[in-house]
Amino acid sequence: MNIKKIFAFLLLAGLVFQSCSKLDTPYSDVIDPSKAFRNLDDLNMGVLGAYAALTTSLIEAGAIVSDEVMYPTENTVSNNTAHRWLYNSGSGSVTSALYEYAVVIDRANRVLEAAPTIPAAGEQNRLDQYRAEALALRAYSYLELLRAYASSYEPNGMGMPYVKQRTLEYLARESVKSNFDNLNADLSTAKELIPSGLNDNSRITKTAIAAIQARAALYEKKWADAITYASEVIAAEPLAPKSDFGKIWKDSSQSEVIWKLSRVIGDSRLGAAFFRETGEIVLYAPSFKLIDQFGTTAQRADDVRFSSYIQYAPTRPAGKSQYLVNKYVGATLLTVDLLTLSYFAQAKCT
Repeated sequence: MNIKKIFAFLLLAGLVFQSCSKLDTPYSDVIDPSKAFRNLDDLNMGVLGAYAALTTSLIEAGAIVSDEVMYPTENTVSNNTAHRWLYNSGSGSVTSALYEYAVVIDRANRVLEAAPTIPAAGEQNRLDQYRAEALALRAYSYLELLRAYASSYEPNGMGMPYVKQRTLEYLARESVKSNFDNLNADLSTAKELIPSGLNDNSRITKTAIAAIQARAALYEKKWADAITYASEVIAAEPLAPKSDFGKIWKDSSQSEVIWKLSRVIGDSRLGAAFFRETGEIVLYAPSFKLIDQFGTTAQRADDVRFSSYIQYAPTRPAGKSQYLVNKYVGATLLTVDLLTLSYFAQAKCT
């Protein structure tokens, strides 16, 4: 009888130890950070992953909430809570960018965390570039979040928690001044690290960093800095001639394009919130208040911005809006769409 009990005990113990060993088995659907970033090529993939998460939500939400666009009667298919200001902290129509930029920041932080462990013998410039891009992407993301969600742009306003490492904690909001101090420090370090020879405008270059610095300086009301950085940008990338300006927004000219986000077929099209191809429905049309800012009909005809930003289509059927948002039409749907981000601050500062 005792022998049977001992055998049963040993069998049970064996099952327990076997279960414990199974619990120690590594996950098959998760890549450990130490294995995700093993060399410079892996680090580059991490940087590209941070770029890929950038979206255009704030461009669309900003236009809708600010009444730069109006809600036409033909739009019977779109959510209008943002336009009617019926949103709260749980409304994705105005808060989705918080999550989207958090993804960019998290991916950038993972690159920065891994960078010191990556061997870069003979390729220090490449490692510096990836670190610089990650720092600049983090700074840019926080600047966009600050512009959208800060309680004010004054130094003592409520900003965002500036996360510099991977964390699942709920962190307290920092002051606007603290946010600007952190993002400006990131941009300054990135600018020192970025190779001067990098001229691929689908990635953040030294000129792109200067452009972000100019925008940050505007919101900080540091006018002299804004002029300095904007002048640096314009010296490196002259303003487009009038004949090329309209082509910028159709992705057929690289004039003034400091930084663009490459998009593959299947990605959401910039401007999709304003027009739906299926059924040709204008979801949001330029407001008359915005249209009137371009002056008389004759003045609009002479202003290259009007036809580039706003399309007048008087032949659309009755009940349909005759004005459409044209600024984000991009290339044809058969090609890769590009989001053009141009930063020019000097005209606003002088």
